Amino acid sequence: MNILFVCTGNLCRSPMAEALLKKFASRAGRRDLHARSAGTHAFAGSSSPSEAQQVASAVGLDLISHEAQPVTSELVDWADEIAVMSPEHADFIEMNFPEGIEKVIELVQYKPGGRPGDTLKDPYGMTLFHYRQYFGELMEALQGYYAQLNGDRG
Repeated sequence: MNILFVCTGNLCRSPMAEALLKKFASRAGRRDLHARSAGTHAFAGSSSPSEAQQVASAVGLDLISHEAQPVTSELVDWADEIAVMSPEHADFIEMNFPEGIEKVIELVQYKPGGRPGDTLKDPYGMTLFHYRQYFGELMEALQGYYAQLNGDRG
């Protein structure tokens, strides 16, 4: 299964989600799960902020080599599911890649207490404290999503 994670700049949330899913899949020997990430307003080649790199590194993830990329039709075609961080990202997919709208899921729904229309908050431009806090929320959502991918959750 090919999963595309989408956020705004492809600098914080979606690359963290990509790295986390790859880590979960690798630990479990799931060679059938593949993840990529992109942004609705990404500047190709941009690097993740140092705060994102630091938070990711603390849990064994590498964002240092990450380079942002925009959502493209090739990525939408590649994906079996498109996991978005906010309703605005789903709207972007619907407006720009209508063929991909049926693939969209709101990742926040897999977080305890998460509801349709909620947002996984963007720490970009905030303090390291916020990066840690929002990464924790993203991790909860990803754990729920991964459990669903494994059939552990209805």
